[in-house]
Amino acid sequence: MKTSLEATIKHPRELRAIRKKYYPYLAKYFGHDQLLVDASISEAIWNAWEYGHKKRTHYPILLKINFLNTRVVVRVYDQGEGFDWRPYQFTSDVKQWFPEVNDLERSGRGIMLMLRVMDVLRYNEKGNECLLMKKYLLQE
Repeated sequence: MKTSLEATIKHPRELRAIRKKYYPYLAKYFGHDQLLVDASISEAIWNAWEYGHKKRTHYPILLKINFLNTRVVVRVYDQGEGFDWRPYQFTSDVKQWFPEVNDLERSGRGIMLMLRVMDVLRYNEKGNECLLMKKYLLQE
């Protein structure tokens, strides 16, 4: 394992300080896609806070980021009741999906972003843990 980072977050704005620790690795391994990968991580944190914790700040969200030899693995845990992620499973290649303007008004935009950007998006059975993975664009 190259580098790992763990943080507890009570509000998504705290991600700004944490980002300073992992952003150099995003820049190194993902080049121009670093902003998209960062947006996916941010979206997972915002979803955990907004939907999992109902915007309450007395529950910590756990963020774990591991930069491995060939990919980044991100886990976001919230202490909420979870959600039914099954409607967001897609049988066709979501990377080819292009939204209509009306699609952007519905809930689930963040999940679509994460599906398009990351190689893997998974949830645990309960729906309160998000796993994101993406292979590096740039290899050492």
